[in-house]
Amino acid sequence: MYAKKPVLLTLAITAITLTGCSDRIGMAEQAMNEIRNSPSQPIEPPPQAELIEDYVYSANMLRSPFLPPSLVNTQGADTSLDGIRPDINRIKEPLEQYELSQLTFRGVLVSPEGQQYALIQRPDGSVANVKVGNYMGLNDGRIVEITPTQINLIEIVPDSRAGFTERPQSLVSPIN
Repeated sequence: MYAKKPVLLTLAITAITLTGCSDRIGMAEQAMNEIRNSPSQPIEPPPQAELIEDYVYSANMLRSPFLPPSLVNTQGADTSLDGIRPDINRIKEPLEQYELSQLTFRGVLVSPEGQQYALIQRPDGSVANVKVGNYMGLNDGRIVEITPTQINLIEIVPDSRAGFTERPQSLVSPIN
């Protein structure tokens, strides 16, 4: 007799639980039917885009924070109303037949008169000397500064508007 009580109790609890579940499922189905049968809500139009005034950048005549001061003075001097162009009448110098990546900066030499020269190794192993004002590289790279660790140049490269622009470039010594 005692064995029947737990079985009956389990059946009663299961019946009550299933009745509660069917009640909740029925309520959920009823709510979903109400939502489906209700009239649709109108969609709000997208927000209007704000008109933003054009910003005029007025600091373009100031020094660029991305260039060393030695390159800034020479870069500003070459800009003219008719634009920047390579000098096609200038006789090319020997180191202008190589890309800068092919050349290696080997050191600095100072003449007895105080003139500073940089020693540049060509791909064939021979060494040439250059000074400020000389040209090297394929992009009309004019040397503007020689330091013990690098050579700073200004190259004239084509820009996206079928013209030319100046670009700073450096040849750094591999020796630290």
